[in-house]
Amino acid sequence: MSSEHATGITDGSEAAPSQRAGLGALLPDGVLPLRYLGMGVYLAWIYSVHFGSPASPSSVPGVTLEPLFLASNLVNAVTLIACALCAQRLHRHPHRGVVPWAAGALMAVGTVLMALPEGAASAIGIGLYSAAAITGAIFTGLGLAAIILLWSEFYAALPMRLVALYYSCSFVLATLLHFVIMALSGPAALLFTALLPLVSAALFVGSMRMIKRQQHATNQSERQEADEIAYVMGRSSTQRWSFPIRPMLLMAAYSFTMNFCRTTGGIVNDLTMLGVSFAALVVLVMALFFFDRFDVRYLYRIALPLMVAGALFQPFLMDDGLLLAGIMLNMSHASFVILTMIVLSTICNRYGVLAIWLFGLTRAARVLASVLGSHVGVTAWNQLDSTGILFLTCVVVVFLVSFSMFLLNEKDLETTWGITPLAPHKEAAGFQSSLEGTCAKIAREHGLTRREEDVLALLAQGKSVPRIEQELCISNGTAKSHVRHIYAKLNVHSRDKLIQLVEVGGEGE
Repeated sequence: MSSEHATGITDGSEAAPSQRAGLGALLPDGVLPLRYLGMGVYLAWIYSVHFGSPASPSSVPGVTLEPLFLASNLVNAVTLIACALCAQRLHRHPHRGVVPWAAGALMAVGTVLMALPEGAASAIGIGLYSAAAITGAIFTGLGLAAIILLWSEFYAALPMRLVALYYSCSFVLATLLHFVIMALSGPAALLFTALLPLVSAALFVGSMRMIKRQQHATNQSERQEADEIAYVMGRSSTQRWSFPIRPMLLMAAYSFTMNFCRTTGGIVNDLTMLGVSFAALVVLVMALFFFDRFDVRYLYRIALPLMVAGALFQPFLMDDGLLLAGIMLNMSHASFVILTMIVLSTICNRYGVLAIWLFGLTRAARVLASVLGSHVGVTAWNQLDSTGILFLTCVVVVFLVSFSMFLLNEKDLETTWGITPLAPHKEAAGFQSSLEGTCAKIAREHGLTRREEDVLALLAQGKSVPRIEQELCISNGTAKSHVRHIYAKLNVHSRDKLIQLVEVGGEGE
């Protein structure tokens, strides 16, 4: 497949100097807007509460930790699915401004309730102690679902390059915060962890206010970018899409495998989290300095081999070797999660898919698969010998490889990953009447290349050449060359004439 057709990649010879300028070419005044890293703050909460720290849930006397994790994750998954099913209504809800604060407060209170010391049981009674712990699990499940969808919706409004930049930075931040929490004493760690959701909520609100301020900035490019982010976030569509079964199943397969391996291999060393940072740092460097050569398919190509290697090596390794396997597994999973965030955000941004719907369903699949993988792993660890665990690990790996082969190909990373539009009740029928469908029809009729078709679609949306450069990661000269070729092939001489041609479906001159 030609690299020209890939999402976010062009021939390296096309890169303009401005594309190699790193931070200065990407960020206003070369400053990273830290508000956008609120996703990393809630990721740190997940790592610290779900994967073990002084702030993890205390055990309920007479039972294991499983009920609290199960309750929190099931509530989280059900809430995500419910939000996805009500995505249209939630997207237009007039009182969405209170959601970040409510979600952060629920998670903060829930964190404290789940981590009550065991000594509290004798003081308040086992019944009240258990009720408080389960209530905390429910609160964290509800609040986490809302925080996830808020940040996912925001990232889906960003250009692909910024998604790669901010999401990779968020993973690095999450790892650093997790190490800070592990270094703190019990009460300090609990307080720090409980505050993380509120900090994430505050950063989200700050990001929204920052976008509003930038819409009135004197810098034209900054103002235009803020306008486009606000437009995408406020965009509403009645277009219905097919169920995202392929991304859901593959994301579930990776999450199941990761949590199965984590619970069967005894990976308790926090240094395995370095794998997350390694993957994120690679993407960060590529986004800053080499994005003109970066292809998101690289993440797919390294994620599967690393997961397979880590899973199969793990049963044979001890001590430092087991640490290496854990780093490989975490690096694989982080690479795949970053890949899916970039791809799904681009689908929402480019095709108008509601982020609440798409991320709600896919994230719910990941959560449920994580719970199932942990349960199967714990059961195997308790009931099987090393040979049995090795055999079961091989079965899991075979399923993961099979899912990867049938549920994702590199072509999917350029399009909608098998998600297709369905005809709404009172709108033009399906994809062929949509902007993308019309541009595809014109491209076929007039002999446009795939990249020229991409540029045509962006031109028809009224996007400027600099914006097209950023979204397609091409140089100014390449973008202008594509525009000239499009004008010549369509026999038009201005943007207005081109838009008129698209509006009539390519029938005019």
